[in-house]
Amino acid sequence: MLIKLLLATLAVLLPSRPQPAAHEADGLARVAINDNRRAAGSLSGATQTVELTIGRAQWFPEADDGPSVEALAFGEVGKELSIPGPMIRVMSGTRIRVTISNPLSDTLTVHGLFDRPGSPRAVAVAPGGRQQVEFTAPEGTYFYWGTTRGSSLGARHADESQLSGAIVVDGPGARRRDRVFIIGIRLQRPDSTAEGVLPFHEAMVINGKSWPHTERLDLAQGDSVFWRVVNASPAPHPMHLHGFYFRVDSRGSWRADTVYTPDQRRPAVTELMYQGSTFSMAFVPTQPGNWVFHCHFAFHVSPDRSLPSDNRDTSEHAHSKRGHMAGLVMGMHVAPRGPQVVNRATPREVQLFVNTRPRVYRDRPGLSFIEQVGAAAPAPDSALAPGKPLVLTMGERVRIRVNNRLSDPTAIHWHGIELESFPDGVPDWSGMPGNLFTSVPANGSFDAVFTPPRAGTFIYHSHLNEMNQIMSGMFGPLIVLPPGQKFDPELDKIFLVGAAGPINDGENDMGTVNGERDPQPVDLVAGRTYRFRMININPEWRVQFTLGTDTTVATWRPVAKDGADLPESQRTPRAAFLLTGPGETADFEFTPAEPGNLILDVRTRLSGWNVPVLLRVHPEVRQATLGRD
Repeated sequence: MLIKLLLATLAVLLPSRPQPAAHEADGLARVAINDNRRAAGSLSGATQTVELTIGRAQWFPEADDGPSVEALAFGEVGKELSIPGPMIRVMSGTRIRVTISNPLSDTLTVHGLFDRPGSPRAVAVAPGGRQQVEFTAPEGTYFYWGTTRGSSLGARHADESQLSGAIVVDGPGARRRDRVFIIGIRLQRPDSTAEGVLPFHEAMVINGKSWPHTERLDLAQGDSVFWRVVNASPAPHPMHLHGFYFRVDSRGSWRADTVYTPDQRRPAVTELMYQGSTFSMAFVPTQPGNWVFHCHFAFHVSPDRSLPSDNRDTSEHAHSKRGHMAGLVMGMHVAPRGPQVVNRATPREVQLFVNTRPRVYRDRPGLSFIEQVGAAAPAPDSALAPGKPLVLTMGERVRIRVNNRLSDPTAIHWHGIELESFPDGVPDWSGMPGNLFTSVPANGSFDAVFTPPRAGTFIYHSHLNEMNQIMSGMFGPLIVLPPGQKFDPELDKIFLVGAAGPINDGENDMGTVNGERDPQPVDLVAGRTYRFRMININPEWRVQFTLGTDTTVATWRPVAKDGADLPESQRTPRAAFLLTGPGETADFEFTPAEPGNLILDVRTRLSGWNVPVLLRVHPEVRQATLGRD
């Protein structure tokens, strides 16, 4: 939330043009949407020559006939302006020569066009001027960005916010058939020139468009898929892929990139991107159907972040048809290939209830998941936030009947689980064309049937109206164990970070650990090895965990990320610190060496809140009396 407030404050301070409707934008050409499939410029010998210019255009970040805003954009000389800017793509060893023309009345400063490795240097182009720069870069994913106000990357807002373009340097050999996606955010201050006041708003885009108007990707089951993701926005983004694990092949920024060797790569379903960062990913879609790739900050995929429009259909039906999502979302359709395997095993039956209890968060209700234990269903007003761990077994088919006792529809996502598309939980999207999951209706039920293929730490949470439902408690840990193993709370310690109620005029923008603002102490025994399962599902915050004392940081051993085992080379002891975005889980082994007190400090990355958890380490001889003092 603090990030939003800071960005909103900056947006108010920065000047911005009023936002005309499309028919009022006389004299401005429509900006082209760049899908980053074509490299700019031309190759002559070992030099790629690119001629860039800048201009003002009318940008339609949603529907092509929807609301529009004025925006500055890059383009190639003699061609249309585009958002994102033209992609510079070369083979390694190629010299890149870029000429920049500036027809504007403001100085244009362009960053990112410099020799790598080397110190970043900016190119300043005076009004009416022209500058040329040459550079080379090693294999990797980078980007260039511009400003007409002397802004830093994080302070670019309104009309200059989309002045970014990809730089891709391919390694030796044939160019990989990959896709490049650039994340952008446009912040707009209130427009006091309009009738009334145009409220603060943000346009969240991938390659220039906001869901449900982002490009639809057509894939086939078993394809090898390679993506490069560029965060040219002023905010971090935990990017989450539904249905499949991806392999992280590189991480970097607009300044530098690190291409991983095979032993450095790791699987993930959610990857936290910092401001100005890049990463490349590879995955194989093993299940047919519709899937999404999206930011896991709830306010970055909320329809409330759509541009204002007098013609917008704001009905519940209209929002339902977009899955109650907007902004940083990409949709994929995976076509089936070959005969499909049908699992006919008799599933284990689980009854899961969605309950509500009034006035849990001041005047707002608390929502939660309750698993039925025994023959009787839980009381309708019973609420636990978070839900207790839902424990499944790897390879065992399960049918989870979600009984929705709310007066509103809901949807449940089994975060990180590889499963069929239909029960994945995205309303009006999950499934196959002609057979889409809609939602779990008020006072209705839905059967999610799947077979977890691996053991690990996962999450189950609402995937509809997350700013209310997840913030109000609709989340819980989902633990999958190997066959024959039982969950042992004495050795398995879950630290799940959630929210403390829906945000209401800035209130309740806090965090909890295992549902508590003041958690009970956790008892450990010196010399015993524990599995710490760290989960962040607070929709608003990046959260960091630090284990130690006032003067020292403890040591632990990472063993899994997002429920997938880490490569052996990455399972080495290290300082007990972890930074997470919403939707990330991580498992660590920890062996306290001696009795005493430790603190697991759980806090936001930026100033916000913190929750300390006391860990009491007892001598081994006291094991039988733990928790009785």
